[in-house]
Amino acid sequence: MKFIDLFKKIIGKDKKLKIKIGLNEIENWIENKKGEIENREKEIFSLIKNKISAVVKDLDEKLMVLESVDIEQRKVEDKIKLIVRENLNNYISYVKNFKENLTNLEEKKLEELIIKINKIFSDFDKKSYKSYQKATFLIGDEMADVKNIIIDFSKYLTRILNENKDIIDILEIISFIKLKLRQVDETDETMGRVNKKIKSLNEKIEEIDKRNEETLKEIEEIKKSESYAENLKKQEEIKLSEKELENEIYKLKAMIDFKALTNFFHIFEEQMSMIKVHKENFQTSFQKDDGASILSLLDESKLNNDAILARINKIKNKKEKIIKNKETIRKDETQELLAKIQKARIEIEKLKIERVKDIKRCEKIKTSRGEIINSIKQELSKVDVEILVV
Repeated sequence: MKFIDLFKKIIGKDKKLKIKIGLNEIENWIENKKGEIENREKEIFSLIKNKISAVVKDLDEKLMVLESVDIEQRKVEDKIKLIVRENLNNYISYVKNFKENLTNLEEKKLEELIIKINKIFSDFDKKSYKSYQKATFLIGDEMADVKNIIIDFSKYLTRILNENKDIIDILEIISFIKLKLRQVDETDETMGRVNKKIKSLNEKIEEIDKRNEETLKEIEEIKKSESYAENLKKQEEIKLSEKELENEIYKLKAMIDFKALTNFFHIFEEQMSMIKVHKENFQTSFQKDDGASILSLLDESKLNNDAILARINKIKNKKEKIIKNKETIRKDETQELLAKIQKARIEIEKLKIERVKDIKRCEKIKTSRGEIINSIKQELSKVDVEILVV
């Protein structure tokens, strides 16, 4: 009785079955299926082992015949006798090795037994072919007897395996599915780790956003305070004073006769360079040394006057006042808080980029998982089993 017939008999239906199971039920299905085919597998094992015992016995008898062959009685040249004797001995050795390998088979699984027997046959054929061809020249019947035993054994195995192909096929399917289920578990574990990381990233982003909101509220509270308003007012006043200072310096420039200075110092390279710099960028040059350089040139050239000195003193006084006022300005707490927010936003962007990478990775894992499950579905469909939505 073939496996599918046995299975039909077990559940009491004599028609093609369509079993529906969930992904998490496949392991149980495999165990049940293995239980169902266990007796059949034992029967096949028993048949093969018994046949091996019979083959070994037959080979022992035929080997005794081969070993007792008297080549010297054959009417051929000594050279031919030597070649035949050597190849006969080789062939006997190969047959004994073949017989020993069959006797020592210890495989517990049908799939492994089949693979091992196939290898034993393959090795024997490769090694014995030439020796058989050369020895059979003189001792064809005896050699053929041994060969026929081995051929008959091969045919027997082929017949047994063909008759029980359903068992072998389902064992291969089970082996394949078990491998794929391990892969599903691995992808699920990986996906679980990635999803856990994505969740952690979301929590970090949410936490930083919450801190930023609190910081913004803190900034708003600071801006509502009287001290902040007063500080802003002082800053505006300082800006106005700085603008007035710039105007005073421009007025000073207008009071200086650069043409007269140039005429006075025209033969002195260093002083001419200083005059040129002040003429082109008086504001920056004056503030660089508080007018010391230009005042020195004016004094030396006798082009200084009370009006210029008064303007310079006025500029100095205004500048000193600005410096003193700046010392009363408190540090703007909102700037530090805004910098803190900006730093947090940069951190959020980095976390979001990392999250996008992990989401894409998760999508690839899902695709891979789907492909694995599809391969399981295809294998199970061969035995009329359908996986429910997963």
